[in-house]
Amino acid sequence: MKQLNELFDFKAKPSNQLMVYCALLFVVASFLGLVGSVVVVASWSFSANRFFGITQGLAFASGLGLLLGFLKWRGSIREIQRQLAEHFPKYSSLILTGDELWMLIGLSASVAGLFVTLVLPFGFLLLLVGLVLLEHQLLFTLKSLEEKEQKFFSENGVQLSTCFSRVYDVSYLIYSLVTLYGHSFVKMQENLDALECYFKVRQEILRR
Repeated sequence: MKQLNELFDFKAKPSNQLMVYCALLFVVASFLGLVGSVVVVASWSFSANRFFGITQGLAFASGLGLLLGFLKWRGSIREIQRQLAEHFPKYSSLILTGDELWMLIGLSASVAGLFVTLVLPFGFLLLLVGLVLLEHQLLFTLKSLEEKEQKFFSENGVQLSTCFSRVYDVSYLIYSLVTLYGHSFVKMQENLDALECYFKVRQEILRR
């Protein structure tokens, strides 16, 4: 219950453990949803519809948990970046260059996917696409920004450690989509650790 309350508290970072659980449930729901959607379209029987309803609910709940988790991480990081911009005026030029288009597309697709999942067979696929885009863009943007930040802070006498060591390219997107979020689940803990590292390193800069 405590972790659930933390998930809906947008003033705090999300529980990484809860996000991993949501990712696991979403993978299971995606595979079951694929089977259920095929069965429903092929037969439209009562038992098939009941099974499909269970998979819909599971996909909705786990997808919502992931969506809120990523949005909370994004909000927490933006707040720490805002504080850095107050201490280092030129820092704002780094974060203003970020491309928000794919982030907004991922967010829109995720929100729409939550509703489509509840009413249409294969609706979970839209939610899957939205979550993968949102996750990928968040990680890709921060990795690119981290490289610029290291150069910026080194000029100010501050050395930053590298938190994002993985490459977030198109293949990451494709693997996550093809495996119905399985690839993202396998890398979830590593990605969350990188986000935690990024956040803590910048907190340490503010404390100096």
